[in-house]
Amino acid sequence: MDILEELWYGNITPTEYSRIENNTRYKEALRLVNQNQECLKATLTDEQNELLERLLTASEEFANLIELDCFKVGFKLGARFIIEAYT
Repeated sequence: MDILEELWYGNITPTEYSRIENNTRYKEALRLVNQNQECLKATLTDEQNELLERLLTASEEFANLIELDCFKVGFKLGARFIIEAYT
């Protein structure tokens, strides 16, 4: 099966690819984020915690948009390399 068929049939799911699982630098950074977030939450009022949650949700949405843009740029660059290789 070629790569386009693999993608079509759902055998390739770029959004499920995670470099975090086996990368100790990512794991450590995530641990620090979670640790600091929990420490901060413990000191905030309910209203401040709600504001923090809204901030974190907005930040996650922003990060997802950046990841999508990076994926598109990388895909287009890869396509350009292939076109260049065949011309």
